Amino acid sequence: MKTRIPIRYTRPWSWILMIFALPQPLAYIEVDGDTIRVRMSWAFRAKFTRGDISTITANRPVVSVGVHGWNGRWLVNGANRPVAKIAFALPAHARVLGFRVSLRELLVSVADVAELQRALLT
Repeated sequence: MKTRIPIRYTRPWSWILMIFALPQPLAYIEVDGDTIRVRMSWAFRAKFTRGDISTITANRPVVSVGVHGWNGRWLVNGANRPVAKIAFALPAHARVLGFRVSLRELLVSVADVAELQRALLT
């Protein structure tokens, strides 16, 4: 059974992201058995398994929104808070603007970090 957890968007960011063709309906975390997919429209895609995850914790609020990062740490969000930090035991892979990148940590805005933990770790 597939479960989708939306990436949280808030105003005014939802309008700005929509201008860049990053609408909220195309921004989600999808859990299908042991496979997890994270997508933010055309800008970000990742696929990994539950076993790849080391920890999921709450992260401090962030200032910016969108898709950005460097050196394995990527932020994918439409809201400043709450933000979950997914740490990987070994680097996973993602695509940003179509380019393959390494993923050591993924910070993502969600409505409830505890709900994300339950969905991904159980």
